[in-house]
Amino acid sequence: MRSKDIGLRDVFMRGLLTVLLGCGVGATGEIPVASAQDLALPVEEVGQTIGDGMDTFLILQTNLQPPYQELQDGMLSGYSIAVLNCAFDRIGIGYGLAVAPRQRNREMVRSGRADGFFLARLSPFMDEYAVPSYPLALEKWVWISKRFSESDPRSGLQTKPVNMSAVGAILGSNEAEWLLEEGYADINRAPSFSSLVSQVMAGHVEYALVDKQSFEAARNELGLGSENFELRFERYAPLVVYFSKVYLQKFPNMLNDLNDNLEFCETVPMNLEPWERAAIERDQLPSIEKLAGASELITKIRTELDGATYDTETRKLLDVEWIAKVRNGDISLAASNILENDLSQYLRKFQQASGGHVAEAFVFNLRGEVIGMNRVTSDFDQSDETKFQMTDNLNRGHAQIDDILFDGSTRSFLSQITVPVIDPDTGNAMAALTVGLDVSAALRPES
Repeated sequence: MRSKDIGLRDVFMRGLLTVLLGCGVGATGEIPVASAQDLALPVEEVGQTIGDGMDTFLILQTNLQPPYQELQDGMLSGYSIAVLNCAFDRIGIGYGLAVAPRQRNREMVRSGRADGFFLARLSPFMDEYAVPSYPLALEKWVWISKRFSESDPRSGLQTKPVNMSAVGAILGSNEAEWLLEEGYADINRAPSFSSLVSQVMAGHVEYALVDKQSFEAARNELGLGSENFELRFERYAPLVVYFSKVYLQKFPNMLNDLNDNLEFCETVPMNLEPWERAAIERDQLPSIEKLAGASELITKIRTELDGATYDTETRKLLDVEWIAKVRNGDISLAASNILENDLSQYLRKFQQASGGHVAEAFVFNLRGEVIGMNRVTSDFDQSDETKFQMTDNLNRGHAQIDDILFDGSTRSFLSQITVPVIDPDTGNAMAALTVGLDVSAALRPES
């Protein structure tokens, strides 16, 4: 293993491992945290380790940002920690975590004193010396401002700044970086979420750009209700782990292995908020239903329905092979044949004409078998998924809109919308159409 300029790896490998290696990881995915004195690190830093893959042992820097990374009873936990624990365990790699301010974390990676940093937005500046993983989470950035009573003359303020007004953000945060790139020169940088929320509440900062989940955690900690604030959605921001190019040169297979396993470790979908679901129903669903009723689509579906059918055992074998090939970055013969048919070509044209809003589109028959797709789906048999219910004639006037999940094959955060395809001759469902909506593109305010 290579040495670190300040011996940080030695700290983990000798001091911290002695303290923690036998502790293990709790059932909830929490990792014990050693004190700064145990680590011989600066007092504002803490650290911990997981796993015993010493050959590829790496050091990752992070910061505290509930609910993604947080300390609870001396344990470092949170959504991103649980996902990383799962993925690194699957690939058998041990790693250490050091907690420090975000700007220091990035500098540690840039200078070669740490092997990675999370969570970070995709950034061309980080790309110069590090390589991003697939996203671990999707932040929802919102503008927050104080809500005034109707009698207050300030109650007519915009819910979003205009003309590059003075704005607030967390010091060193993804939001602060983005604001600079967007041309906001007058940025009030608060040291913490609680400080920033307090400044907004006191009227010292008119507008602040924050992650919605982190804001709600800070607001609740301060005992403030949602009625005190105005919120305006700005954008989605996928968050990744950046790994040092130096580390990846030594272990070139690690990142691919990690990415391959991240999709199996996501724990909770991001619930669609009412306004998001309403936006999909208003702006996206009509075009999907129009596609499902298009005579050209129905003709191509009929052609595929007249093809070969499979018994239960054959369908299961095809599904197993399909899934195994996809996980290895390959395509099964059955998938390849479907990709070449006229229905798949038609769905590809639909996806390409969506302006980036649609990441995938596929059709499955009344047995749940995929018969057309713009790109290879993760599995062949859909009969064990809730979307299969849309082949029931009882659902022919409805649509199923799923919550947001990361899709590894498209590298996008998708909400899948499934609608029945109705046979115009019988009035019965003949198949179902699923469209994977890329929420980062389709639900932007300008969209």
